[in-house]
Amino acid sequence: MKITGAILAGGKSSRMKFNKALAVISGEPVFKIILDKFQLNFDETITISNEPEIYRDFGAVIYSDIYPGLGPVAGIHSALFNARYDRVFVMGCDMPFMNMELVSFLSDHLQDYDCVVPMLDNKLQPLSALYSKSCLPVLTGCLENDKLKLIRIFEELNHLVIPEMQLAQFGDPREIFMNVNDQTALVLAQQIAGRYL
Repeated sequence: MKITGAILAGGKSSRMKFNKALAVISGEPVFKIILDKFQLNFDETITISNEPEIYRDFGAVIYSDIYPGLGPVAGIHSALFNARYDRVFVMGCDMPFMNMELVSFLSDHLQDYDCVVPMLDNKLQPLSALYSKSCLPVLTGCLENDKLKLIRIFEELNHLVIPEMQLAQFGDPREIFMNVNDQTALVLAQQIAGRYL
């Protein structure tokens, strides 16, 4: 099955004090690390951003939110709407260490579900999950009815949760799912990057 990889490059990066997608690890911006990895492993790679001018120099294919200003639910909606393929792996722009074998594992489990979502520390990880275009009506309904809390979409989706113990076969889940969203995380990411990049 062909998969679209979608990088969500929204958010205000308020904790980082600058655009976290442009934080540098091993000499490369986090966004470029993710873009290169996605382009190597997916049949299509798209970026969702309402500031496309930031990412054009990377050669990224960029789409904006159809419902701008409504947060990550709108980002996932735009990713699914604009994706060429039915299966879409959606990930935030601040996660440089995602294991692509783990993504294949998620895809293998999609089957009749709307989405497959990892769980870490008893919290769902919706910004590193695999979605089907079958999610679009639910996401559209949430956006049009001001239901914008991301975790709430799973109340209406037929989803499969992948527990932490299954994620661990691909490495340390806390590193794989690390968000480089503040200075402390950036320093740690720079320290461990050699194991992943």
